Amino acid sequence: MPYHNPRHERRLIIIRHLPDAFAKLHSTEVIGAEKIYIARGDESSSMYKVKEFGSENGLGDLYNFPFLFHAAGVPWYEANDYLLSLAQHSRPETRPTDDLRRRASILLDYLLFCESHSLSWLDFSGARPPLRPTYKYFYHLSSNDNRSSAVINHYTAVIYNFYKHVSERWCDLDMKRVDKTAPASVVIKKSNGVIIKNVERRSQTKRTPPSRDVPLGFVREDGEDLRPLSNRELGTFLDIINNEREWSAVERLILLTSLMTGARKQTVLTIRMKHLRGFVDNNLLPEGAYILHAGPRTGIDTKFEKPQRLYIPKQLADELVVLSRSSLMKKRRLKFREKISKTHPGLIVDEEDIYLFLSDQGNSYYMAKDDPRYRDAKSPQTGQVADTIKKKLIGGATEDFPKDFTYHWLRATYAYQLYQRLERLVEKEVLRVGEELDFIQKRMHHESRKTTENYLKLFRMTSNKVFAQESWEAKLFDNSCIAFNVGVGNV
Repeated sequence: MPYHNPRHERRLIIIRHLPDAFAKLHSTEVIGAEKIYIARGDESSSMYKVKEFGSENGLGDLYNFPFLFHAAGVPWYEANDYLLSLAQHSRPETRPTDDLRRRASILLDYLLFCESHSLSWLDFSGARPPLRPTYKYFYHLSSNDNRSSAVINHYTAVIYNFYKHVSERWCDLDMKRVDKTAPASVVIKKSNGVIIKNVERRSQTKRTPPSRDVPLGFVREDGEDLRPLSNRELGTFLDIINNEREWSAVERLILLTSLMTGARKQTVLTIRMKHLRGFVDNNLLPEGAYILHAGPRTGIDTKFEKPQRLYIPKQLADELVVLSRSSLMKKRRLKFREKISKTHPGLIVDEEDIYLFLSDQGNSYYMAKDDPRYRDAKSPQTGQVADTIKKKLIGGATEDFPKDFTYHWLRATYAYQLYQRLERLVEKEVLRVGEELDFIQKRMHHESRKTTENYLKLFRMTSNKVFAQESWEAKLFDNSCIAFNVGVGNV
């Protein structure tokens, strides 16, 4: 059941569909305009509507748009205009309103605070800052132990940006009285160096703790700390998921697809039926793998929408095909179609565009951005099944299996296994020193070489580190019916 805040009752409503939300209205006829009537049948109320450029096929529509009201039932025009402007400046093809609803909730919380303290949200006549509404709200937030400094800063940032919009579009407002600001430079550490960004430092912020160092045995990628499973832990992992009584084929292959390709959950869970059609002998590479293209215009989502080439080992590809042809998945695809016919009458989904991995209720585990339902989905699926599988895995594991395991550790585990195979080729002089770094960077789709180097530093730890004294077992994957392929000859 979705979260419901009773304080927002009749103060924040969700407009399911706003057709042509950014069209312009004219009182006189203009070229390309459509004549409409403000009052049905009343000729005197006629106007001329010009659609937003590039808004064909419903791209100018908004879905699940938050709309705010004052206590008296009058729309909060300034706040609604602010939210609409945020949507207008986002890409038309991907205008999900999750962020807008969060911002609307913050703005309403601020308005309710002002009302409860008999404050006008536009009155900044107070001689001293503590007498002004934004400062009072900041002190109110700061006295609440349930909110972290980062959350408080986010709240005050939303409110400050709203007031900037009001001062530019609605009334002459002295922003210096809303909050004191000063120019500042922020150093942002990235995998390929640092970026110095000029920002406004606001007084209504709380100090946040510096980002913690990367824990021993972990590697940081895109802000997330990952740890590869050691060989012994990986053996335990495979023993657990190969228990057919406890683990379904769907669960097992969701895990193995990430382990064998290094793909993230949004990529694994948006593989469609059409992508399996390329798993034929003519497309098989000499290394024993198929190439699967992911990213923009492929139907498979990737992080930051980067194009990727996934290498799918033949044995994994065969298992995916077998799963797709099973009576179990045929029934789930039928349920998927039936659900869509009820929720989206008239929407025809081709068999080829249905997701490979579906729940027993016929639901997708992750909704791709090119899914025709994405734009009007209030809460699209974002791969919660990964957390469910994680809890099941940890619950059935022995004490020596890491309790802090996450699904994305499989990506780091893929890199570690790949590294071990490549190191053997370097030792045999099949590869030159340094070529293994290039290979792993390409397979992991790292934009920065520094990120790959961080992985290799972890893998090369000395004997007193996490992976010390663990030897590679050539038959580790015998029970999994899956083998790693690195594409540089036989290992």
